[in-house]
Amino acid sequence: MTGLRERRHAETKEAIVEAAFALFGTHGFAATAMDHIAEHAGISRSTLYRRFSTKEEIVLEVPRTWLDAWDATIDALEPEASLLEAMTAGCFAVADTIDASPGRVLAAYAALAESPTLQLSGAASGFWLERIADLVELRANGADSYDAALVAGASMGAIDVMMSTWASTGGKTLVRDETERVVERLTPLFEF
Repeated sequence: MTGLRERRHAETKEAIVEAAFALFGTHGFAATAMDHIAEHAGISRSTLYRRFSTKEEIVLEVPRTWLDAWDATIDALEPEASLLEAMTAGCFAVADTIDASPGRVLAAYAALAESPTLQLSGAASGFWLERIADLVELRANGADSYDAALVAGASMGAIDVMMSTWASTGGKTLVRDETERVVERLTPLFEF
């Protein structure tokens, strides 16, 4: 029974996200009310608020899927994989997730541009910095926490610039191709 409940919970969350982004695309983030999202998803307000308390939380569901792709890929790596192999695999997994639904990602960037709350939150950045720093400490011989933080910060900065540029061009290229360019340029950072 738990499996069925979890599947329905996940399906409801996906219906909410899908409805929200459809409305964001049509009306914009600021003009979309939570009531409209519930109605468009075909659920009650209470069901919506049990899953997401704000529109911002719905938008942040997008980078959460990237974290899931990253985590699954890193967890599946062989223990002897180098830092470069791990970073490349993790970054490509995220890129492939983005390339699978570029419209949703572009809508999330548009919502970010409209929402001061999202702009100030930096919610996803902390998760990414922690994950990359942990990976550096685990996979790089001799990297201390300072080195790990520097590599994580440099990586996130480069990825943020790449994604902002990608979004500003309307997602005209594959994120995987852009990620390949970023990883190529950052390779010296990943070689300890």
